[in-house]
Amino acid sequence: MVNELHPSDKKFPKTLSSLMLYFLKPYTFLIWVGILCSMASGLYGVVNSNLLKLIIDSLERVPSSNNIASAVFWPALFFIINFEIHNLSWRGIGYINKKIQPYIKNKVIRETFSYVISHSHQFFQENLSGKISNNINILANNMEESIHDISPHIIRGAVLLIGALISMYFVRPIFFYGFAVWAFFFFLISWLFSKKIVRLADTYAESESLVSGQLVDSVSNSQNIRLFSRSAYESSYILKALEIMKNKFQQKQWFLIKLHLIQGFSQTLMLSFMMYTLIRLRTLGLVTIGDFALILGLSIEVGFTIWYVTEQIDNLNNAVGKCNQSIRSLFKSVGIQDQPNATPLHITKGEIIFDNVTFHYREAIPLFQNLSVTIEGGSKVGLVGYSGCGKTTFANLILRLFDINEGKILIDKQIVKVITQDSLRNAVGMIPQDPSLYHRSLTDNIRYGCLDATDEAVIEAAKRAHAHEFISKLPEGYDSLVGERGIKLSGGQRQRIAIARATLKNAPILILDEATSQLDSVTESLIQESLWEIMKGKTSLVIAHRLSTLLHMDRILVFENGKIVEDGTHHELLKKEGLYKTLWEAQVGGFLPNKPL
Repeated sequence: MVNELHPSDKKFPKTLSSLMLYFLKPYTFLIWVGILCSMASGLYGVVNSNLLKLIIDSLERVPSSNNIASAVFWPALFFIINFEIHNLSWRGIGYINKKIQPYIKNKVIRETFSYVISHSHQFFQENLSGKISNNINILANNMEESIHDISPHIIRGAVLLIGALISMYFVRPIFFYGFAVWAFFFFLISWLFSKKIVRLADTYAESESLVSGQLVDSVSNSQNIRLFSRSAYESSYILKALEIMKNKFQQKQWFLIKLHLIQGFSQTLMLSFMMYTLIRLRTLGLVTIGDFALILGLSIEVGFTIWYVTEQIDNLNNAVGKCNQSIRSLFKSVGIQDQPNATPLHITKGEIIFDNVTFHYREAIPLFQNLSVTIEGGSKVGLVGYSGCGKTTFANLILRLFDINEGKILIDKQIVKVITQDSLRNAVGMIPQDPSLYHRSLTDNIRYGCLDATDEAVIEAAKRAHAHEFISKLPEGYDSLVGERGIKLSGGQRQRIAIARATLKNAPILILDEATSQLDSVTESLIQESLWEIMKGKTSLVIAHRLSTLLHMDRILVFENGKIVEDGTHHELLKKEGLYKTLWEAQVGGFLPNKPL
């Protein structure tokens, strides 16, 4: 049995800092070990420079070459030991990364995906799928980079700077104050620039996501590109987004160039000050040759380390900008959530009641206004009307893909809004007009209706949907991959797989939204028999433009402009001389026109 994730059941962090703490909390011990290893690595340069000073000063004081070995033995030994500690520290960091890096990235992707997939139907209507998936990857990759690739270098640089300042102070306070003033202004300038860099990185990340979303949108519509000969148009369309991305990148890089120019000039001034002061003090006999090597060595090493650290901070700012952009895009409040006191749906009859329901999309004019209707449990009800009159929306509201604005929807006297979404959707089988399949095997796509189903049950469902015949002729049979969204199959074949999937689900409520619209007449007549078998004992709602498929419905609801204007059986409605009769007589080839003739 697959474990279901319910991220909306808990308070999910929605800021970068709290999100990082959330993902890192299980690895607190290893994180602290990694910090200690980074600190030990930072001390390496300071200790090395001090040991080198001792060796040089010892050599200067040795009266004869015979005493050199004994004079430098201990500093030289600790010099070698220090190198090995440095080596082990970095190996420790590598080991910790190996232990937790893949797990953290896995967890970020897994839990972010689980949160995102809990968003409302409207969220996915308003956001490109390519942009959503790209933002999940951006968040995971940049959080991983921030934690494992950038942070150790920043910690190492901070420890090296502190150690260097202490060492300089004990040589001569003037070196400490000079270097401290330089470091203060260096970091102040970097910090002031970083605010702008974060904003630029943020907008650049947004432009990257836009390009990714447009690429996926164009690639997924490759057939339209060929049918309308629009390859040049699509290239120019994407070029606009690419141009924006290029400009955002250049803005960010130009800003970094100016920052690095200022930083480099300041470092030149710092080294000039240190060199002048050392020469001056050496002339006065106030510093040793070892001090000379220590101060110059630390100034150069710390200077370049700080330079490298600021580049890492730039990378961190870039990663933070990308993460923040992804967080804003992905971690919006979940539009439709289970209420705290939500209970599972218990089906007895499958009765559906719309009680004074008012609904509109966003701030649009209400589609349904005080709509009331009762659908008896176990009945077969057809929904007809012109396109856009509210039939599919009516079905979507039963599934709570959207929340109503006023009134109540009840199933077996249980208000839909106070039952769990999972139990509601487990109780409703849906066969959409344009079914979407996963790029997985046919077995996996059919079994999606019931994850515990055996191979025999999958094959039986395929037979009832008249899909077994074409599946058996495929080279890989039920193991055949269907392509993205099922593109390797024809429209009719996809519909048959969707019917097989719904058959396997065996839910007590069944909704068919033009479920046979893409089938040929012979196959449709065969499947109609199967559908009647499937609908036995279930509450069934059938949306159809081909009115001949509704002749034997217990009841037909006729929609017009969001209202149910007629209600009755096929024969009763024909006698009313109303809209249904007009639709029946206006059918062309068995189908309804899209609008009044």
